[in-house]
Amino acid sequence: MVALEELAFSASDLAQMRFAVSPMWEIAPSFRLLNSAATHPVHRIWVDQVRPRTAAAGAAGAARGWLTELIPPSGYVPDFLNPAPAGPAPTLTTELAAIRAAPVDRGRRDLDHLAHHQGGLGPRMRALYADPQTRLVRVTEAIETYWGLALAPYWARIRTVLDADVLHRARRVAERGTGHLFNDLHTTVTWSDNALLLARRKQPLSRRTAGAGLVLIPSAFTGPGLRTRATLPDPPQLAYPARGVGSL
Repeated sequence: MVALEELAFSASDLAQMRFAVSPMWEIAPSFRLLNSAATHPVHRIWVDQVRPRTAAAGAAGAARGWLTELIPPSGYVPDFLNPAPAGPAPTLTTELAAIRAAPVDRGRRDLDHLAHHQGGLGPRMRALYADPQTRLVRVTEAIETYWGLALAPYWARIRTVLDADVLHRARRVAERGTGHLFNDLHTTVTWSDNALLLARRKQPLSRRTAGAGLVLIPSAFTGPGLRTRATLPDPPQLAYPARGVGSL
């Protein structure tokens, strides 16, 4: 039997549910894809173009070192990398500012969790743990470098796909209601009795562990699965594969 995590919804939670397009939610899955031996055909052209570009750029070496320690090939990614999106389409600059402003205790808690999953921290992550305020600047600089090489040249096309997904699903809500939206979101997601049921989620997800509402985030790189973030007091976030990614 597949275990199900249940996220209950009140009328207030439904009223606070929203969509957002987030640059930071594309960073970790695209970085993993770029460094993976297996490439889905949908992203093969992107990988073939970006790998030589990042290899040839001198600044990319230091950035890759930080991101390799921060974003392991699989498993947990620190929650502070995905702050709750401020508005429907925050810029990368806005999200990086939120990362730099993350509370020190939250960042260290995330790094403890990363160390637990990875069997320890690399030298850069140990430096980040010791001096979060200074080293978070280095982290965001690394993200900016990676973004400029790997995602910025394609972002306008990606945004078109993500925005189209949001418009499609918003229309589904208007025409058929919230239940149809969730049941059509992903094979592991269902809506039943005012609750969102997620199959095969490894960490507990409930209103005791997540804030009010829900932020739904379409992604070009997160497929085929789902990615979630539940960190109080932020609303829970759920990143799902956007419709139409094949057109990229």
